[in-house]
Amino acid sequence: MPATPTTTLSIARPISGTIIEAEIKQVVDPTRPLPLVTAVYAIEAKDGVWLCSYYGSNRSNFEYLPQKGTVVDESKLGMVFHSKEFVPTDQYQPTRWEDFKRLHIPVGHGAH
Repeated sequence: MPATPTTTLSIARPISGTIIEAEIKQVVDPTRPLPLVTAVYAIEAKDGVWLCSYYGSNRSNFEYLPQKGTVVDESKLGMVFHSKEFVPTDQYQPTRWEDFKRLHIPVGHGAH
């Protein structure tokens, strides 16, 4: 009998909750034809906080990226997070958010 693949709860369920932290950064790089936007979010769910990142170069999406305080449901969001990390409520601290931002927001020239 083949082994059953394991799926963790963090991957299996869509993210739903309130954005408690958000940082959106646009980087203009001469090596790219379009600016790159990075958005990182801390989304508070019932049992913890999701740390998520989104990267894109489609200008039409920039104005519609969710902001701090927005209630989001990933299944209806219209964008795909490129990375997701679940942190249980009792383990979430501001330093965890700062570390996530440092890892996922690129440093580039001409940042706005």
